[in-house]
Amino acid sequence: MEPHVQLAFTMRDTARAYAVLLGAGASIAAGMPSAWKVQEDLITRLADAEGATGIGDPHAWYQERFARPATYDGLLDALTSTPLERQALLRGYFEPDEQEREDGLKQPTAAHRAIARMAVAGRLPIVLTTNFDRLMETALREEGIEPTVVADANDARGLAPLHTIKALVIHVHGDYLRHKSMLNTPEELDHYDEEIDRLLDRVFADYGLIISGWSATWDPALRNAIARSTTRHFTSYWTDPQPLSPTAQDLLTHRGMTHVQASADTFFTQTAEAADAITDLARRHPTSIDIAVASAKRTLNGSSQGITLHDTLRREADRIATLPLRTTGPWNAGDHAATEAEHGRRLATLEAETELLLALVSVAAYWGSNTTDRWWLRDIETLGAPFDPGGELGLIKLIPAPATMMIYTAGVAALAAERWDTLAQVLTGPQVKQRGSGKTYAVAALLSPWETLNVNRSSQHLHDQLRPFFTRHLTLSETAYDEAWERFEYLRLLVENDAGRPFSLPHINTSGYLDEYAPAPVAWLRAQLDQHGDDIPLLREGVLGGSRERLDHAVERVEQELKHMARMGYR
Repeated sequence: MEPHVQLAFTMRDTARAYAVLLGAGASIAAGMPSAWKVQEDLITRLADAEGATGIGDPHAWYQERFARPATYDGLLDALTSTPLERQALLRGYFEPDEQEREDGLKQPTAAHRAIARMAVAGRLPIVLTTNFDRLMETALREEGIEPTVVADANDARGLAPLHTIKALVIHVHGDYLRHKSMLNTPEELDHYDEEIDRLLDRVFADYGLIISGWSATWDPALRNAIARSTTRHFTSYWTDPQPLSPTAQDLLTHRGMTHVQASADTFFTQTAEAADAITDLARRHPTSIDIAVASAKRTLNGSSQGITLHDTLRREADRIATLPLRTTGPWNAGDHAATEAEHGRRLATLEAETELLLALVSVAAYWGSNTTDRWWLRDIETLGAPFDPGGELGLIKLIPAPATMMIYTAGVAALAAERWDTLAQVLTGPQVKQRGSGKTYAVAALLSPWETLNVNRSSQHLHDQLRPFFTRHLTLSETAYDEAWERFEYLRLLVENDAGRPFSLPHINTSGYLDEYAPAPVAWLRAQLDQHGDDIPLLREGVLGGSRERLDHAVERVEQELKHMARMGYR
């Protein structure tokens, strides 16, 4: 398998598993001068200011003139008088002027942009760089992420846990906006501050590493940090179009890395495209789902044994339960726009990943038995279990969203098939504790679409998501699906109200206006009561404790809420 494809599969299977180390080559490709070149130019300017000409080797001249190696700190103090002047002097080296911008220089390369895309997708959360420029930060901001930046020991000292940071950029040699952090001399690069070393130990122990544009020759402190890590959770890669130096080769062998003979632009772009393609393929091909559904139908009508259906349900439910975006985060995405984008990406991923599970549950709830119901009912509690890692509330609420999807899929299917015992189990059986309070509720009462999906018109969104399972796999007409949906939606509201939960906005067709606002399922329930009295199937199966009095109270309160909705303009 091609290295970039192998890496893309690992990223798909394990989110946030890799960190990138970018050396000077990544910035030189963008037209940035190397740190050594910048220092040579600063020394030349200083020599000019002192009237020295024909100085030859700038560093040798500086050593002879001042009896010490040149440092950025010393050069900037000699050439400027104020912090503003220092920043202005350095900006000329690291920020493009009008002509450079027109020529595409000193701007993020294809590699920087590919890395930023993978950071947005949660695949590459950490970038280490030996470069002073901010090309990586620029590329991340272009993708809508405001990165966390570490440029010195103080930044490292106050850093949040790594798994909580959406995008972290570590300038191991400092950055030009803080000139006192800039390291370049052999003495400066021989060792790091203790806080920086501790941070590097965490990164190199916990993450796979992708190195690009780094020779390893001039950075003993960084070499030592990589070498002293003995953890090998993931395959690491070193990409360079040329053969590696002996120093780099020794480090590659010690760490057990794979050498990829390709440029940074090529390798990171290929990896990003492969990862996107694999994610697209994760949305199962409709044909494969059709085959699984057909097999399930044969099982449920007695034409074959149920082992395959049972095992497939178990495997799919377990897979959804352990999806990284439900278990490992990150739970913070940055500003409001970045959070919205991340929420949309995660919801779309959950919808894609749950397709097979929901298709099989719809079939099993419609044609199944008490025995087959047990194959999937318990998973609703597992998927709805509370988990509060701290962070953006909208992202945390998505964690139990698959339980909401299962409740509606099973409930609508059972109601359409008039499997009242299964419907009662869906409405009242699975129980979970509320996040925060610890109080136990039926999943149907606690985890409404409004509570978990957290999008505009959440219930209608779920209605539209589930429609193909019923019209394609159960061959219900559009009208029959809408009718079953609305009846289940109404019954779920009654259970929600009876449990004392806040009213959640439903997706129900209505007639009338204001006080005459009449949801379509109300007439259906009244017809049930007229026909069966207190012995309607739902009460007989124990919904609302089997109490007609509790049912009447819930109906009255829900109808009041629905009329209030009409007055507020929600139709």
